Amino acid sequence: MMTMKKRITSLLLAAGMTFSLAACSTPAAEPTDSPAPSEEIVADLSRDILDFSAGLKGDETMLTANGEVIPADLYLYFLAVNCAYLTQMYQADVADYADQLKEDSKTVTAYYKILEAKCEELGCPLTDKQQTELNETLMSEGQEKYDQRKTINGLSDETMKFVYSINYFYDNVLNATIGQPTEDDLNNYVYQTRHILLKTVDTEGTPTVQEDGSYAYPKLDDETIAEKKALAEDILAQLNASDDPSTLFNDLMNEYSEDEGLEQSPDGYTATLGQMVSAYEKAALELDYGQVSGIVESEYGYHIIIRDKVADTSEYVDKWREYKMGQQVDQWIADADIQSTETLDNLDVADFYAKFNAYQVALNEKYTAAQETPSPSVNPSADPEATGSVEDEAVG
Repeated sequence: MMTMKKRITSLLLAAGMTFSLAACSTPAAEPTDSPAPSEEIVADLSRDILDFSAGLKGDETMLTANGEVIPADLYLYFLAVNCAYLTQMYQADVADYADQLKEDSKTVTAYYKILEAKCEELGCPLTDKQQTELNETLMSEGQEKYDQRKTINGLSDETMKFVYSINYFYDNVLNATIGQPTEDDLNNYVYQTRHILLKTVDTEGTPTVQEDGSYAYPKLDDETIAEKKALAEDILAQLNASDDPSTLFNDLMNEYSEDEGLEQSPDGYTATLGQMVSAYEKAALELDYGQVSGIVESEYGYHIIIRDKVADTSEYVDKWREYKMGQQVDQWIADADIQSTETLDNLDVADFYAKFNAYQVALNEKYTAAQETPSPSVNPSADPEATGSVEDEAVG
């Protein structure tokens, strides 16, 4: 079992923020499955989507980041993306995570505005080439498709351009601030380990979700946990007494480890900072190559770890740079003055998303029907799978 951290919402602040949420070229015409609202909502397509779903105008202020105004259309777009991700990936109820979704979306949206400001501050705004690429992307499917995408997501021209510029903001700031890593940098970022796991939790049981989005599985009974601890001590004693602990480690790992991933990863795991649970990561990075740890206790059980050398760290250069960018981002957000408005504080997330989703479904159906019916204003050969809803963007 590879004990990686798990998130519930699409916070999108980790390394790898190099894709644009609105960059899908041919998203599906019909939204992917979402849990049905408890009462059927009839969308009023005579109203704007944000007016219908939240009673707001797109240019109303939802929050500010370092004094920069963040309008409703931008914030609600990312809130809807996060809600869609939650329902599609985890089949969870938006109402159960409303506060977390609201806060995560606030942080994400503020971060994007901070990135834009950093481009100006660092002297790395969009280049002429990037501006040309941006305009070509925005109009790649023609004016009609562009207008449909705006309408179905409730975005202004300015916000559309902003969302499509996120890749460029990120790349430009990354290249302006993060250099190339040394070999020591890489060895302290990526590590190879094998481990023997004796579980103290029932990973077949129903987990509970913690505040940070990680899972907590039911604990085994005290007697079983004590037996596991005694076995771990015996295994460790055998390894410490061996003249060839690396070879013996494999034998003992294959005999005793309760890691379900062992069959798929018989040679262990290559992990980067932040992937494994903290107790495991801390212990692994403190080891020299070939050294065996003591008994390491994590939320999954007792681990005994041996560290191996990563064959080629050079392939992790880009990931290291993104990781360092993530750390830099965290600091910028921590230092930022992010202020909510009463409008945001009073927003009912579950009600908003239910109405937003219902509106998108109805409007997608209208667009699809129009595309299938030849008329002077609609190209009958146009791809009916190119309207693009926020649900499509969430899985981009």
